[in-house]
Amino acid sequence: MSLLLVLAVGAWAQTLVEVTAVAALASSLDPAVRLPQGTYKARSPEPILARFPEAKGYALETFAAKGLTSRLHAAFIHQVLTNLAAAGYFLESQEEKVVDGETRTKYLLKDGMGRTALLLVVCKGDELVYAFGKRK
Repeated sequence: MSLLLVLAVGAWAQTLVEVTAVAALASSLDPAVRLPQGTYKARSPEPILARFPEAKGYALETFAAKGLTSRLHAAFIHQVLTNLAAAGYFLESQEEKVVDGETRTKYLLKDGMGRTALLLVVCKGDELVYAFGKRK
């Protein structure tokens, strides 16, 4: 069984991601990256790629937060960034914009060898979807 997270885009609603019922504990792109409790893996990164077309050159994993954790956006993303730093991905820059009531944030990260990675976040209301990606 899958759960649907719905975010409004323009004047009509669109499913942002469909998540599996199984909680995600670590990234499959980098097993050293631990994910916060309340994270669920999405089946496809396509909806978040539509919001961040510049991420097409990255292998992405998309996740959604649900329950109480999704309502604590700032603390949840801080925990994700802390876990990424513990795995060796450090914040280089951050861009945020609001589009159709969604807050979209792009974090550019670099590892110890200078390789880039991304953390993409979409928040609207109590909904939170994020993607971690490494350059292909």
